[in-house]
Amino acid sequence: MLNRPDKDALRAMLESQVQEKLQHDPDAVTTYAAQPVPDRKPYTSKPTVQDKAFHKELEQMRADAEAGVIHTPKREPEDGGAPSLKLDDYPDL
Repeated sequence: MLNRPDKDALRAMLESQVQEKLQHDPDAVTTYAAQPVPDRKPYTSKPTVQDKAFHKELEQMRADAEAGVIHTPKREPEDGGAPSLKLDDYPDL
């Protein structure tokens, strides 16, 4: 069976190998400055499709108001014989 060295023995062996390499070739290891920690930016949510549609409609309403365009709501014609889907058609709801 093979006897495997523990972590401390491996660390010591690697450290001795690094020191030996540095004695023979001092330029073998190049050290660099650490990268700065990036600044955290505040969370901003992306606009949803509904948000975009709302802002588009709002801008359209503002443009119409500045141009003097008046929109009147469309009403359903009150025909006695024509079928319609009003809530009165379903009294138990």
